[in-house]
Amino acid sequence: MKQTMAAKSRSKTISLLALFIGILCLYFPVTTTAVVAESGAAVDLLYLTLVWPGTLCRTGKCCMPTKGKPAIDFLIEDLKTMDQYGQIIQNSKPKCSFSINQMPSLIPDLYSNWCNLSCPCNNGFANWNNTWCAYGQCSQLNQTDYFIAAFNMTAKANLLNAFQVNNIVPSASTSYKLRDINTALMANPGLSTHIECVTVTDGASERTLLSKINICISADGLSFINCPFDIESTCNRELFFYPFNINQLNTDCDYNYVGSSGFIKMANEKHLAM
Repeated sequence: MKQTMAAKSRSKTISLLALFIGILCLYFPVTTTAVVAESGAAVDLLYLTLVWPGTLCRTGKCCMPTKGKPAIDFLIEDLKTMDQYGQIIQNSKPKCSFSINQMPSLIPDLYSNWCNLSCPCNNGFANWNNTWCAYGQCSQLNQTDYFIAAFNMTAKANLLNAFQVNNIVPSASTSYKLRDINTALMANPGLSTHIECVTVTDGASERTLLSKINICISADGLSFINCPFDIESTCNRELFFYPFNINQLNTDCDYNYVGSSGFIKMANEKHLAM
């Protein structure tokens, strides 16, 4: 009898404790904040962002890089380091060293596939440096392997070809259904993507344009993985895939360009003189 009463007492105590913990969770919910270097959070994946220059440059606000020639393709914007919840892990080291001399064989690819089309005209060096320092150093990869991973996975995704075989080609007059674009992307085994769009005013109407495609990649940079998180969609059911050509780029390298406030003029670099 005493054992039964003791058991009931323990059960009642456990129930009250569970109730108390539940109340605490209601009033003091567990929240997550942006990951900072001091948090010690592990990098669970890499997040490759590819930008479509046809949308970026449709208003004529892009400039020809001072070195190389951009590919008529999706261009690499960055390769972020993230945890499994989609929080960005960045600036994990107080000091950063970036040397393009470590990877001379990648320079042509940097100029064509990871170029900066912002104005005024620039050689792209600041962008590569900033990306490596913000994200690359947080990864498990060295500098060369980090950039190789971005190039290899971009080539493996082969987005333009994935679209073309599904009759999705750049056009200013033909719109495409979002579900058809998703279907084309899913045809690439293992490819898990997040699509970003922008909405612009075109005359009296609004148009949704394909802007970026984000791809989840394993932390070692070798394979596609299913994205363990989702992002809020910025796309409508129908969208446009605007064309891009080199003639859209301004070649007048005006360093007093109105949009150049965030531009850092780099010193003349001998290793970039190709």
